Amino acid sequence: MVLGFLRRRRVDPEAELRKVLGEYQLPAFRGTVLRILEEIRSAESSARSIAEAVALDPGISTRLLKLVNSPAYASARPIDTVGQAVAMLGNSGVESLVLSIGIGAALPGAPAPGFEASRFWAAAARRAATGQALAQLIEPSTRALSFSASLLEDMAVPLLAHSVGSRYSEVLDAWHQGEGELYALESSEFNWTHASVASWLCSTWHLPELLSEAIAAHHPCEDQSELRCPIAVRLSACLGEEDDQGVDELVSLARDECGLAEDRVLEVLEGAAEQAEELSLLFG
Repeated sequence: MVLGFLRRRRVDPEAELRKVLGEYQLPAFRGTVLRILEEIRSAESSARSIAEAVALDPGISTRLLKLVNSPAYASARPIDTVGQAVAMLGNSGVESLVLSIGIGAALPGAPAPGFEASRFWAAAARRAATGQALAQLIEPSTRALSFSASLLEDMAVPLLAHSVGSRYSEVLDAWHQGEGELYALESSEFNWTHASVASWLCSTWHLPELLSEAIAAHHPCEDQSELRCPIAVRLSACLGEEDDQGVDELVSLARDECGLAEDRVLEVLEGAAEQAEELSLLFG
């Protein structure tokens, strides 16, 4: 639907990216990531063949096992092998996490004006843990999608920080200082937001439609009536880079749209904060 939505608006994702990023070279996925995704999407794949494809990349295998054994996944028993992880997660869950790992590795980690990788991934991990926990309460079938989309919803920010220059660093600085929401500051300065850039990036990288739509629609900044986004992703998107930034907004939305009591939401946020440090180390 994202690609169809862009076509109806006569938008060429790659052309739009070129306008924004200029000569900046888009990062590419590692070959083993593409091989794993190809196996997952094959009509002839099996849990065993997917596990074998994952096992070919020791780095991905290690991170996948750490993720499924982390408090964020709260497995009832230790998951010791990639095969067990695949059986636990299912194809869509494995695809979601492998994409998260692959994109995390592809994004630039070097500092840029207004961008610090450790700060970025700490906030992303907090949103991911929050999105997943809220999805478990609201719509359990979206748990894996909510984790990955919440983790990657700001994935365009590192690229923009490294490619656009001082104008974007000034926007990031204003956001960090609490002068407004990032998408609102971007809209005022540019003809795009990090959400729209992320949607073009999703199409260029051929990401799954559900993940693409959730990332593209995580903020209420564009016409998104045709895009699907789990409510847990929209809720977690309220959270900023500071510990208390966006908490009141999240609590209000969770109450008004999902009927969740404030105490329950604050309990979720507390648990997510405890999980976030470990998660950020796996991606940052």
